[in-house]
Amino acid sequence: MSLLKTVKATVLTAALSTLIACSPQAKESEVSFVKGTDFEVIRDTPSKTSEIVEHFSLYCGHCYRTEPMLKELKSTLAKDVTFNRSHVISMPQQRPEWGKLMTFSVAIAKRLNIEDKFVDAVFDSHFKDEKYIGQYSQVQQVFKDLGVDNETFQATMNHEETLNMVKSMVNKSNADKVRFTPDLIVNDKYRVLLAQLTESAKDNSITPQQQLNDLVAYLLTNPK
Repeated sequence: MSLLKTVKATVLTAALSTLIACSPQAKESEVSFVKGTDFEVIRDTPSKTSEIVEHFSLYCGHCYRTEPMLKELKSTLAKDVTFNRSHVISMPQQRPEWGKLMTFSVAIAKRLNIEDKFVDAVFDSHFKDEKYIGQYSQVQQVFKDLGVDNETFQATMNHEETLNMVKSMVNKSNADKVRFTPDLIVNDKYRVLLAQLTESAKDNSITPQQQLNDLVAYLLTNPK
């Protein structure tokens, strides 16, 4: 090979190497997730469909602060992934009747297809206006403000399907051994360790939001 051809080949190889290194598809390393640090396995067998359950309480300040992140997470999910909220009936512990009423109220909102609006309204009342809602008449007023008349509210609350939905949330909370809120369960098998999210994101040089999105996407693949 002539000297000129050798030089041309060397230059071309260097140029291709630079293009590959700068390509957005080329990553020096993939973010990895560690069982026991980023998530824990709570069951051996995953659900048959892709699903996420958030155990939460409308009396939980951390749930309120985490809500924007979970909304952003939901916007990234594929259409075949379901995201369900499950209200924890045992909070606040000092006012068990409030927890029961609010769990029924979340079930009513679900059945009336105004769950997001109801959750936002109650969260804002609790943590923006500092006005806690725990009485029947107060909950009734929230629904009225959202366009639900008293007759519809009462009929939905007394419906057997609402009671079954409440029982389902309580049973799910017990089965998942919920110890804190919010508690995020992926595919009925994995618990996201939300308390470690910020530290793990820092280690990976990404935002907590990206850490959460990537971790949930990973868990949805049912890793072993």
